[in-house]
Amino acid sequence: MKIIFFGSDSFGLPSLEALIKSKEDLVAVITAPDRPKGRGLRIEQTPIKEKATFYNLPIFQTKNINEPCFREILSSLNADIGVLIAFGSILKREIIYLPKMGVINLHPSLLPKYRGSAPIPWAIIKGEKETGNSIIKIDEGVDSGPIILQERIEIKPEDTARSLSERMAEEGASLLLKAFSLLKEKKTELKTQNEAEATFAPKLKKSDGLINWKRGAVEIHNLVRGLAPWPSGYMYLEGKRLKIWDSEIKKEEGKPGEILKAQEDQLLIACGKGSLLIKSLQREGKRRMAANEFLRGHPLKKSYKL
Repeated sequence: MKIIFFGSDSFGLPSLEALIKSKEDLVAVITAPDRPKGRGLRIEQTPIKEKATFYNLPIFQTKNINEPCFREILSSLNADIGVLIAFGSILKREIIYLPKMGVINLHPSLLPKYRGSAPIPWAIIKGEKETGNSIIKIDEGVDSGPIILQERIEIKPEDTARSLSERMAEEGASLLLKAFSLLKEKKTELKTQNEAEATFAPKLKKSDGLINWKRGAVEIHNLVRGLAPWPSGYMYLEGKRLKIWDSEIKKEEGKPGEILKAQEDQLLIACGKGSLLIKSLQREGKRRMAANEFLRGHPLKKSYKL
């Protein structure tokens, strides 16, 4: 089959690699433009462009996939199907139905739960014990198309958004190949999503990471896990932002935001219910460090209130 691959984020890399190794005919890879990134604002390619360049695949970059001039380019490719994974833009009807079989999407949630751009972080933040991948046929809604295949995936207690995303990306690539086999054999049974069960996972904002110590330790711990690596859970200490990278739930009680322990490797902060042991953190503009290293340079007194 002639395939157009739409993707930008690294989540799509295992799937792109799987399609390449399966000898499918990738007639184009569509990705976002190169952008300045980091402190030095160095121009960087998307991970998908880097992979496509390595394999000498035809690459097209655009800020607006729905522009009429781009529709003409895609139409000229005479593709059988499109595959969209973490692309970053919503396709309009004119693009969706250019390939003969439409466009399919790998979405990292058990749809209709967690539609939207950040399903993996929100599943962890909400304390879910499992999530999964869905392969759907794209329609004109947001992650609302009929389901081709789904697969359940455990959310492990130690998972962060990064570790879970990496695992789901690998497993999603296998699911995508299964979907292709079904499509080729014309054995797909599309399942309509139940709109009454739909939930949403909106795009993350930096402000989502601000810790409210009045919440329970479990809830704050899930926030820290779900927002690693970006935007990260954070608190303010003496007016400066501190990112919390790793934490552990404890049973000790105190007034929310009160430092219960600040000695050796123990930085323990009271929450609305229980307490949180901070295991690693990062000062604004500095490197990540273990709590004991931080405390050596920034001694804190017990009962200090955040």
